[in-house]
Amino acid sequence: MGRLIGKYLKGSWGQVFATVLFTMLQYGLQIFLLLPESKRLIDNGVAEKNMDAIWKSIWIMLALTAGVGICALLTSYFSARVTADYTYRLRNACFQKVEELTPQDFAALGESTLLTRTMTDVTQMQQTVINMLRLWLLVPVMIVLELIMIATMDLTIFFILFGFFAVTVGFLVYFGASSRFGFEKLQQKLDRINLLMKERITGVRPIRAFGNEEMEEKKSEEANQDAYETAIAANRKINFLSPVALVLMSWVVVVIYLVGTSQIQKGMTSISNLLLIFQYVTFFITSLMAVPFLVNMMPKTAVSSRRINELLEYQPSVDVEWRSVEAPVEKKGRVEFKDVIFGYAGAVDVIANISFTAEEGKVTAMIGSTGSGKTTILNLMQGLYQPTFGDILIDGVSIRGCKDPWLRDYFSYGTQRPMIFQDTVRNNICPDPALQDEERIQSALDSSCFREVLADKPEGIDFMMSQGGMNVSGGQRQRLSLARVFAKDARIYVFDDTLSALDAKTEKKVLDAIRTKLAGRTVLLVAQKISTVRDADHIIVMEKGRIAGQGTHEELLQTCQAYREIYETQCYLDKEGE
Repeated sequence: MGRLIGKYLKGSWGQVFATVLFTMLQYGLQIFLLLPESKRLIDNGVAEKNMDAIWKSIWIMLALTAGVGICALLTSYFSARVTADYTYRLRNACFQKVEELTPQDFAALGESTLLTRTMTDVTQMQQTVINMLRLWLLVPVMIVLELIMIATMDLTIFFILFGFFAVTVGFLVYFGASSRFGFEKLQQKLDRINLLMKERITGVRPIRAFGNEEMEEKKSEEANQDAYETAIAANRKINFLSPVALVLMSWVVVVIYLVGTSQIQKGMTSISNLLLIFQYVTFFITSLMAVPFLVNMMPKTAVSSRRINELLEYQPSVDVEWRSVEAPVEKKGRVEFKDVIFGYAGAVDVIANISFTAEEGKVTAMIGSTGSGKTTILNLMQGLYQPTFGDILIDGVSIRGCKDPWLRDYFSYGTQRPMIFQDTVRNNICPDPALQDEERIQSALDSSCFREVLADKPEGIDFMMSQGGMNVSGGQRQRLSLARVFAKDARIYVFDDTLSALDAKTEKKVLDAIRTKLAGRTVLLVAQKISTVRDADHIIVMEKGRIAGQGTHEELLQTCQAYREIYETQCYLDKEGE
């Protein structure tokens, strides 16, 4: 926890120092000047019936109170600035780490826990930092100073107060330590709730279509009940802290009153002295009552810091030696796979012995059954996965371990599932306003046939898409995804089954656009339908993670049994050439 706080407070140490300085000044004024002045008010003013002394003390106390108020405002300002900067750095680091995760690592960790760690756990650390600046650094100092001041005035009362204080701290430490495991389980329950909420929001249509509302509600209710019971169990012990501390400190006040009264009767102390001691005791009890709150936060903070550190220090499941790779001198877009083998962590090889070449200026298509490894090959090609064995070359340059920006610039990628953002059509096609080229965007609308969708939209290209593109049909979402691919100026264009939801007429138009608009570029086209790939220059047939055959449509009909079975299944037998 300390390492996590110290690392991301860098750059704010000046403001941290200012926060501590004004905090110490605030309570220094109260303890060493304001409270003693009240004693002088009684001794020199009230007892002597000296109005000049009374007014002098009043003005001094008013000035000191104003100083305390100013220090409190400055403390709040600087602590808020420090906390905001700290939260920004920590959450940004978590977000960057999530962006760096490979798809298999992202899947292994899970979206729900990544969301909880980036949001809820970071918020817990934010609360910890601001309370650390305002209370954690202050309360121990306050308690020690108040005990010292009381000891200099009355040792008997000091030992009474110190004894009760030691007992209270013992209870606080015990209850705080015993509740840590419960709070760790609670964060895991929150991960589960976030996962269920995400599933219900993103899967609302199939849930309704299959009439599973009651089942989903029951799952959510069980998850919430489980989290509720865990929260009750975790908080049960720690909620005793405040009542125990309050009862003990109340007994302290009673005992001090009895001892103080006895001392006054015996002439061992004065009324003003005893009143000052009571004021110190009041400050002491106020400071001590903040301790249960701080102890309550400790187990939660320890759990959150551990979870954040696990994310920030997460090591990829595949050990890759990342390196800087020089971009090819001549950018053509030639892709070459050499005996590539890849398997997810803890799983058998997903693909093996993959060797092929995608030439620049040609359309290379991949076809095969679901789960045959087509998308995995595309992810390997773009450096999203790293091959277990073998090598992948882009224009003769090996991209193993490459994370350089030039590799991203090489590709324009259409995902298997259309990713539509809640923004205008223009910004969905080209998210970066600085890179928006009106001519290319208009051309992309024509190539993807999405202009037809905008025909009845008064806003045109500035039509606002809903999240996930729920305000258009599935085929129209896919057209918008295709427009995004066409709009980028890249060397390699990848279509990962992005034509599957199109009707035959629209599909033909898009395929014609691929041939004409992307002439001279490398195109990789993944599809399930023979009609989509039959005119490709080179077709790769995938079966169970292996290449079952390569060649043109005519060649594969003669040489590849897997391709012929797909062809016959799709009722193309005796219809070739139609």
